[in-house]
Amino acid sequence: MGTGAVASETQKRRRNGLTIVVVFLLLLAVQGFYSFRVWPEPYPVIRMPAFAAASSAKGTLPLTFVKGSVDFADGTTQEIDPLAVMETMRFSTARPTLDYAFGPSSSRQWSPEVHSWLHDRVEAVTGRTDATEVRFCWQKALVHNDDARVSDQQPCEWTEVPL
Repeated sequence: MGTGAVASETQKRRRNGLTIVVVFLLLLAVQGFYSFRVWPEPYPVIRMPAFAAASSAKGTLPLTFVKGSVDFADGTTQEIDPLAVMETMRFSTARPTLDYAFGPSSSRQWSPEVHSWLHDRVEAVTGRTDATEVRFCWQKALVHNDDARVSDQQPCEWTEVPL
């Protein structure tokens, strides 16, 4: 193999490497264009997350607390921990699923499967089979970073799910 063939092979490798870099940069530019045109961002793409759950400059964190209660056929009511109802879900998805499925803005009709699942979960948590309705109270408030004091509690926004 002569020096001309070695030089030709080296040029070929450089061209291939340059082609790969150009294609990568082109794909990155397309991904960036898509990322900045779509809201919310299809994370993870290019940008960092918004950190929407960070405290304000005043040292307060806006949170939404959720409480639950169950009505039974005999007319009694029992408090219930909503996250205990969601216990069968992975920890990282329990609260987002609760918010999505039963949050105050979820004015939807629940399928028979959701009713059945919720009834089974309420039975598992309370030990009773005669639940007729579950109510969730969604209450916005501010938590102060310095002493964990809760203030500015808003009235409950209720979600009522008949069983």
